[in-house]
Amino acid sequence: MTDRVTGAVLVQKIIRWLLLVAVILYVITGFGITEFRTVETLTFGLLTKNVAFRIHEVLWIPFAVLLSAHILYSLVLRLWRRYRT
Repeated sequence: MTDRVTGAVLVQKIIRWLLLVAVILYVITGFGITEFRTVETLTFGLLTKNVAFRIHEVLWIPFAVLLSAHILYSLVLRLWRRYRT
């Protein structure tokens, strides 16, 4: 039983960290679209306005998947633990 609980906690931690990375990237690329001169300077020209817009445009899919996984996995795990005892 402890292996399953440890595995469930590990999955939750992975989902949380990936969601945090997605949120940070979403904010940075959004800032890169609106304040592109500042972000371009800070990233030494690596994150231009066009690149930030492309990343920001595509990033909503992994964000939505990770957010729903974060919510649903916690809910399912809580219900499973409640009905198991």
